[in-house]
Amino acid sequence: MVWERAALTAGLAGLVFWLAFDSGMLTAEGAPPGTSVALGLLGVVFGLGAFVMQKGGQPERVPMLAGLSAGTIGYALVHAVAF
Repeated sequence: MVWERAALTAGLAGLVFWLAFDSGMLTAEGAPPGTSVALGLLGVVFGLGAFVMQKGGQPERVPMLAGLSAGTIGYALVHAVAF
């Protein structure tokens, strides 16, 4: 159940990033190339947050933060390669 929530969060985060940056539905132009680096760093911050929550005694927050980390880093990699 925990990893299903993380996977769902990752998928939704990736969908939101695609809608915001590359779908053309919200903006007329795509995101600049430097966006991938910034999103990758944000994903690292979310991953560190998941680690800290696990070690700090709040494991109920870990799936959300791990999912956000995976979705953000995954989208950053796709954006860097595909767009």
